[in-house]
Amino acid sequence: MFSIRKSLKTLAKGQLCFLIMTFILLTNVSHWRDPLASWILILMLIQPGIFLLAFVDGFRTKKAVEVEPEERGSVFSLKGFLKSLWFLAPVLLFMTLTMGHLDREAVVPFPSALILGFLLVNGFFNFLSLFVPSYVVLFYVANVYDKANTAWSEGFRYTMLYFWSLNAEIQNLLSRFPFYIQRPITLLLCIWYIFAYISIGSLFGW
Repeated sequence: MFSIRKSLKTLAKGQLCFLIMTFILLTNVSHWRDPLASWILILMLIQPGIFLLAFVDGFRTKKAVEVEPEERGSVFSLKGFLKSLWFLAPVLLFMTLTMGHLDREAVVPFPSALILGFLLVNGFFNFLSLFVPSYVVLFYVANVYDKANTAWSEGFRYTMLYFWSLNAEIQNLLSRFPFYIQRPITLLLCIWYIFAYISIGSLFGW
């Protein structure tokens, strides 16, 4: 059976993420090189991915997801986030410097460079998901939803959210489906990550 309500809910989440990404890119509008062509490319690549995942999530299957929402618990807090900054801030700074200066002639400034890092690392874990999808999801949940609240666990929690969250949540969604559906979609997402990365980089003249 197909649930339109569930599909629309996933679509809304995807569009919210797209709006956040757009807002981040708009903060560096003065550095854009070819905005019209780049935004056409971004829309053509990212929106189909969002609609594909929303469509897939609408199908009801007998198999449950790898990790149910009730298995996660509530571990996020402002205090925990502030405690994580000792580890998270240097990581984000490193990603900004490396992602923003991959091309000598074009610089992707902060915070837009964080999007490139986000796509690059999640794309890598998406590739790993072609071989060990369950391990990718379980490792993500074990670290992000760890009940400990030490400075180390909080730092690792929020860093993992940046590096791993998109792919892990997608793989958890796909875990309800058999191999012959899960793997082709994961392969399509590998291609999607590559072109989304290139299209955003082209916005800044890469």
